[in-house]
Amino acid sequence: MGTGSADVGKLIAALYETACGTDNWPQLDSAALNSRQWQELLPHLQRALCLQQRLREAQLASRCALAALDAMGAAVLVLDAGLGLRFATPAGHALHAAQLAHAVPPALVRAVRLVIASAGGAPQCQSLRLARKQQTPLALTVTLLAACQPPCALLIARDPTQASTSVPALRQLFDLTQAEALVGKELAQGATIEEIAARSGISVNTVKTHLHHTYLKTDTRRQGELIALIHGATAHLAVLDA
Repeated sequence: MGTGSADVGKLIAALYETACGTDNWPQLDSAALNSRQWQELLPHLQRALCLQQRLREAQLASRCALAALDAMGAAVLVLDAGLGLRFATPAGHALHAAQLAHAVPPALVRAVRLVIASAGGAPQCQSLRLARKQQTPLALTVTLLAACQPPCALLIARDPTQASTSVPALRQLFDLTQAEALVGKELAQGATIEEIAARSGISVNTVKTHLHHTYLKTDTRRQGELIALIHGATAHLAVLDA
């Protein structure tokens, strides 16, 4: 093999190591291969590189999806018709081990089977509560995950007591000041203007001034409109307050 072929051989040998690694595959002796063998090997290396790239992209997509679910503060599980666990986030695994592994509540059994039975028709969505010892019940949403074969149920569990509004998110979304965002957060969590004033150590008129500015920046006119907007915009971004 000439000098040019040797250079090509080194390049393909490098591709081999990139595609296959050196731990689980035999070492490639580039000097021992002739031109015909290189030609036969190259398409396989190209396919290996393409598959490796696709695998990396799939792994990245999976990590991004799990990170998004974690940021939303939800426990997510995928259950089949027999209530078998097909997939779960870390929080979902913890929930399953603590409350579902040994005895699934009858209401959840019915909800899972109902949404799975809706495959092929109008998808069903069920909402219910999961009781916990000495804790507020979890809010569960069960919906169809038709992409699975056979179809499965996607279960999303939330702790209502942990839902809060993110002050940084309010400031970034609506260009609010810290004081305006804090007033908006308190209102969204059910506080009155008088309670906000007392907690913050400011006058009721000052709270009303902050609220007026917030109305202008969010294009709302009433407390109910503002609260609905805040809940819709930041309910899943409470992690930003950490």
